[in-house]
Amino acid sequence: MVNLGGWLLLTIIFSSLIMLVQRSEKKRRAVSFGVLIFVWSVVWAYGIYRISNECNSLVKAACYVTAQNMSAVAWNTTNWAAFGALVFNFAFWFLIGRYNPPHSSDDIKVLGMND
Repeated sequence: MVNLGGWLLLTIIFSSLIMLVQRSEKKRRAVSFGVLIFVWSVVWAYGIYRISNECNSLVKAACYVTAQNMSAVAWNTTNWAAFGALVFNFAFWFLIGRYNPPHSSDDIKVLGMND
């Protein structure tokens, strides 16, 4: 069982994080990947915390009974969101990114007053 709204939001966030690393310059990919790991872990932990503490029942006492179930839903949602983000970014790389690699900032020519 998966929280559909949480899955969609987490998939978009995870996909954008991976896209930032995928489209960064080769020289700056290691730094981008380090930032990705930190932000990914924060978003992952917050997603699990937020989804596992969500109560959809009208009676609050029923939430204590289903706390174990909500924890499983939270883990399933975050795992499927990560998988969906990886699939989406692989498809983007396969269809577009492979043929259009990111350019280097060394090729930038700045036009000044004398040019």
